[in-house]
Amino acid sequence: MDSKIGLLIQLAGVSLITLLTLFLRRSLNVVALKHWTNAWLFLSFSLFCLRLAFSYEQFSVQLFSFYFLTEYFFGFLLIAGCRSLITKSDLKVRHELTVLPFVIVAFGLPFISDDLNVVLNIHSLILSGFFIIAFVDMWKTKIRSFGCNVMLVALGLLAANFFGYAALFTARQYFSLGVDFLAYNSVVDLVLQILLGFGMVIVLLEQVLIDAKVANEKLRKAHERLEELAHIDPLTTALNRHAFHGYLNRQGNESESVNGSVGFFDVDDLKDINDVYGHAVGDSAIRAVVRAIREIIRAEDLIFRWGGDEFFVIMIGLDATTALQRMERMDQILTNIRIDGVYQPMTIRVSHAFEDFSGLETLESTIEKADAKMYLQKQKRKAAQNRPMRPFETDPFYERTF
Repeated sequence: MDSKIGLLIQLAGVSLITLLTLFLRRSLNVVALKHWTNAWLFLSFSLFCLRLAFSYEQFSVQLFSFYFLTEYFFGFLLIAGCRSLITKSDLKVRHELTVLPFVIVAFGLPFISDDLNVVLNIHSLILSGFFIIAFVDMWKTKIRSFGCNVMLVALGLLAANFFGYAALFTARQYFSLGVDFLAYNSVVDLVLQILLGFGMVIVLLEQVLIDAKVANEKLRKAHERLEELAHIDPLTTALNRHAFHGYLNRQGNESESVNGSVGFFDVDDLKDINDVYGHAVGDSAIRAVVRAIREIIRAEDLIFRWGGDEFFVIMIGLDATTALQRMERMDQILTNIRIDGVYQPMTIRVSHAFEDFSGLETLESTIEKADAKMYLQKQKRKAAQNRPMRPFETDPFYERTF
């Protein structure tokens, strides 16, 4: 095969790879793709200069210089793209300055010797070094995907290929070698370059897929967090009414029957606490009651804030009598506790009542029964006292909150 024809085939193939990366840049925002696209552009230009150098010998020195220079730019940007896969960052000025020595080499090589074998020997060694560095950088990414493996194979073969060229050009200076197969070197280079370009495209698509998975995972977590916030009462971190209706819908879709007991709770004289100490202390008292309920109920039991100072607990598989026995510790837990904004310990009283339920269809009516039962017990408790239930007397030691 004529070397000029082989070079034209190589130029056409590299130009197609360049066009592919240019089209990909319109859709993918990846730092590596920017470097690699520019690298293929420089490689296309270098092959164009080489083809002109063979046809216009009077300008061969200048054209060979541009050929060498743009191939070094290709190698430099190839490495930059591989490294950006690790750092996710663009080139800095100090990195760009490292290309300056190769500019000097590119314009000096044509004047080293009239023998093209000597010049191509040095040039092939430099290109082999670029491919080796790119291979090492890709290996450091620790990405062992299909695309990365293809790139590693292509870079390894390209490094070996150009090192072999350097060895052959050196040997031709001292020995008479039949190297007619060098007429096919452009085709060999093109095959390896296509393999490299294919690997790059796969790596870029894999990176986009990874980024999409990360973004989807973040969205999923954000959605779960929003769902959690929508079901959680912000003051007490107990579940709210929305969560209760969601619970009914989820459990209603299951075939297993559910039974247990419902406990309804109401903070006694919360208005007196708010009037004497302020609403901030009242909120702290509500939170203290929820903490006390959590200490008594089981881990699998659910506590809901029904509104204001009213709460109810669903205790699956536990009858009302047993559940009520667990509540005997509540008065003890809420006696002489410390509340922010109050100098002295205070005692909080909570009225409660429990009712059994035999299925989800009766759960809401059971809550209403427990509520009515709790309210009746609360009225009886007030009537048994000689004066209205005011456990918090005004004294000079409280801190009023506005």
